[in-house]
Amino acid sequence: MRSAGGKGCSESACGGRRDAPPAPGVTPLPRPAPGDSFAPGGPLTYDPFVNNGLSCMRTPTTLLAAFSLACLAHFGAVLAAVTAIDPNALYPEGPLWDQGRLLYVEYAGPGIKSWDGKDAKIWWHRERCGANALIHFRGDHVLVACYDGNYLVELDAAGKQVRTFDRDSAGKTFVGPNDFSSDGHGGVYFSASGVYDVKAPITGTVLHLSAGGQEMRVVADTIHYSNGLTLSKDGKHLLVAEMLAGRVLSFPIGDHGALGPRSVWARLQDLAPPTPNEDAYNGPDGIKLGPDGNYYIAQNGSGRVLVVTDEKKLVREIDVPTPYVTNVGFGANGADVVFITGAFDPWKAPFPGGVYRWTP
Repeated sequence: MRSAGGKGCSESACGGRRDAPPAPGVTPLPRPAPGDSFAPGGPLTYDPFVNNGLSCMRTPTTLLAAFSLACLAHFGAVLAAVTAIDPNALYPEGPLWDQGRLLYVEYAGPGIKSWDGKDAKIWWHRERCGANALIHFRGDHVLVACYDGNYLVELDAAGKQVRTFDRDSAGKTFVGPNDFSSDGHGGVYFSASGVYDVKAPITGTVLHLSAGGQEMRVVADTIHYSNGLTLSKDGKHLLVAEMLAGRVLSFPIGDHGALGPRSVWARLQDLAPPTPNEDAYNGPDGIKLGPDGNYYIAQNGSGRVLVVTDEKKLVREIDVPTPYVTNVGFGANGADVVFITGAFDPWKAPFPGGVYRWTP
């Protein structure tokens, strides 16, 4: 975590940007390598304030105490730890709090895992699904997005399949179902991303599934890899991560889940300073409206979650060890517990990653 905009402390006092050299005579604190920090046998704790190598931590104790208090009081910075609850997950995604446990998918693994606070176990398995997201549907049922299979699966509370959806009401298939959002009335929006290639045609869409599941239709198209999505704070707009464009779109919501003309809600480059080595695939992945009224945006490629107000002001950054952050979810008591998923290497099997719990 860092304070809003990375400005909680001055550059001269705290070593400046993450990619800036240390101040003369100051040895920066070490950053652990992923393999060292998250070897099997966890849970292990990652302290973003320390591991980012902030050189102000070398300040004499008395000055540091006063300076830290001033920073915290003035900028509302929060020191927090990120704990690994599954340090060996295979490309995890879609954390969802369900019946006193955490469900999450392993895109490169067996399907859905369940974590009861101590152990993670397989809850649902499906070959060649490529599970990518979860959401509650029709009470205690769960919808699963099968990204590789190009379909949705509805499961009951016991994890038994109820039905699948592989075509919309016009009989058309969809490609790469990626993430979900409630429509606030029992129905569901979901993204169908298209091809994950910056050079591919722009074919990402958003579809709406009615509350009973009887109707499914495309409500937005021509999105450069549609990904995470969430209702706005006032419930009148749908925010959609346009990942390969590095921005979040906003669509006004009409009758029966219809979406109006899009506008650009925010570009990630305008929300937070860039991180080193960003490339064309760096962009917003999962996005959620938190119980605290802030938006939590997983920035894939930068190892962080951006927490942003409805006025597009950066509240904080939550840094995690995995560079490729995929999604976020919340615990039973709201935003005091945030679950974060991510991968260390999304390009090479077995696609190692981790599931983390962040608390203020």
